Amino acid sequence: MAIRGCVCPHPPLLIPEIGGPNRDRVKATVQAMERLGRELGAPELAVIVSPHTPGAQGTFYVKTPARLWGDFASFGCPQVRLECDNDIGFVDRLLALAGEDGLALDPVEDDYLDHGIMVPLSFVRAQRLVCLSVVGSYDAHRVLGRLVRRCVDEDPADVVFVASGDMSHRLTADGPYGYDPSGPLFDARVVELLQAGDFDGLTSIDPATVRAAGECGLRSLVALGAFLGDDAGEAPEVLSYEGPFGVGYLVARFGAVRTVAE
Repeated sequence: MAIRGCVCPHPPLLIPEIGGPNRDRVKATVQAMERLGRELGAPELAVIVSPHTPGAQGTFYVKTPARLWGDFASFGCPQVRLECDNDIGFVDRLLALAGEDGLALDPVEDDYLDHGIMVPLSFVRAQRLVCLSVVGSYDAHRVLGRLVRRCVDEDPADVVFVASGDMSHRLTADGPYGYDPSGPLFDARVVELLQAGDFDGLTSIDPATVRAAGECGLRSLVALGAFLGDDAGEAPEVLSYEGPFGVGYLVARFGAVRTVAE
């Protein structure tokens, strides 16, 4: 059994019909996501944590419908859509074990995939999904990551844990959220830590820097680190990082991968 995880940004402009010529300005990100998809192949299951999946402050949500779907109607392209089977068996195990561990995890009858899931899934072509939200506490995300790992260890499968999230949204003055000097500092530190497979260091970043940076991916990364556990240091690789539109896009992978012929 290979323990694999990845970090995926989720700007809709990575999708050709949406990005158009602007995709040329995020070429490194597109190429890194395409490489990630080739190396991961078609995993049996992708467990995706997205900061844009509806949730609650103190309770994780997991989607329970048998079939999940989404489109990019909010970004002017309703014709671009994806569908995928939900791994109901894995969801049931998660819910059962969450009760044992005291983790607040609730089932939701929501079959719609947000862009934080749709964009990574456009490159990581998993056969089935499990979709999770985020909460406020870092510690809760550590528990969630370990819980997902326990489910995989008890019933081995070809699973990849996908941490969906963008880095700072305040990298440039002309970006959508303006500039803050904490933005580049935050992103540089995250890249440095992930290159070393040091997920524990993520929660040691100064909270004021995190707030000022305006990130949306840190909690997903914390959950990924807990899932990887001792395997976090196995061949960590940052495939790309860039922020031409004022938002940091980071692609990284961890654990064993296999190369699939194009």
